[in-house]
Amino acid sequence: MKAVKALICSLILATLVSEQALSADEPALVGTWIGQRDRIAKVEGRRGGLATLVITEQQGHTFVGRLKRANPTGDEDEPLWGAFTPGGQLMMGADDEGTYIFRLIDQNTLDYCYTEAGRSPRAVCARLARQRRVRFWRRRNGRAPGANFIEV
Repeated sequence: MKAVKALICSLILATLVSEQALSADEPALVGTWIGQRDRIAKVEGRRGGLATLVITEQQGHTFVGRLKRANPTGDEDEPLWGAFTPGGQLMMGADDEGTYIFRLIDQNTLDYCYTEAGRSPRAVCARLARQRRVRFWRRRNGRAPGANFIEV
């Protein structure tokens, strides 16, 4: 009987440890990612520019964000929605016109490619780097810095 109890306790402990290990492998995507993109289009041809992906929300294996692109005619800012498999090995997204494929290289590097089909097909890819938040201490009424800081 003691051996059965020990086996059950071992199985419960192994399950708890493996669940924690699996959840630790889930990618944390919320944040701002910036990098240079390279695009080719049937009508407009080839061009590059800055891409800024801001992921504002992540729930389970889904996320919501916006992609801002610098263009000669002005910046464009479009919402996008995405999902990924457990562990983040396969990541996809979409906006109103096209489809994204994402690959998390490491916790601070995200590759993406995007395509649109139709009368003016286009494809674009970029490597994005996560922007780190910087904390600045501030003084209140000339006093020494305390627990007050500003995150940018």
